[in-house]
Parts: sequence; C-alpha cells; structure tokens
Amino acid sequence: MDNSACNIHVLLQAAEYLERRERAEAEHGYASVLPFQGRNFSHKRSKPKPKKNPESIRTVHNELEKHRRAQLRRCLEQLKKQVPLTSDSMRNTTLNLLQHARLHIKVRNVNSIDVNLLY
Repeated sequence: MDNSACNIHVLLQAAEYLERRERAEAEHGYASVLPFQGRNFSHKRSKPKPKKNPESIRTVHNELEKHRRAQLRRCLEQLKKQVPLTSDSMRNTTLNLLQHARLHIKVRNVNSIDVNLLY
C-alpha cells in the first residue's frame, strides 16, 4: 500500500471511531471511556528514571506534535482533492470530509464489484 493509501486508511479509521463515539454519547448521554485493563495491569514498580530537563522534553514534544499536525493537514488536503464534496449548507469539517470519503470509497467499491460481475 502506498503512503497516501495508508494515510487515507488511517483517516477512515478515525472517522469510524468518531462515529462510534458519537453513537455512544447519544445512547448514554455521556462520552465513552477506554475499556478498563482489569487485572492485566501491572502494578510492578519500575526503576526510577533519571531526571531530564522538562523544558527540553517539552520542546521535543512540541516539535514532534507540529510535524504530526502538518502531516495530518497534508493528508486531509490530499483527501479533499480526491473526494467530491457537496456544496450544500453543511460546513466542510474534518469529520464531514472523512464521512464523505468513507461513503465515496464504499460507492466506488460497489461500482467496481458491479462492473466485475458484468464481465
């Protein structure tokens, strides 16, 4: 799978996660939480880590986060070019883009299956 296909796959997974979370919030009236680890959670104490300069850790984290957001922004822009968006009154949010992309892929898959059945 090439890089753009992999990125699109990750974005589609994110859209599905957001939809599941929205359904859970609608059903229960509150946000869903991650599943509890149960007794598998290790209570063993690890060796204390040497103290690092918190300022340098924060700087590295901020830089990594900046690169991650830039990569995500590039992937979303590429997805916008590949997915036909409607020009109706709905705002073109990231969630709407991901939902349209998922539907677009489903339609294309169904159409390709139909074409294959004809031959």
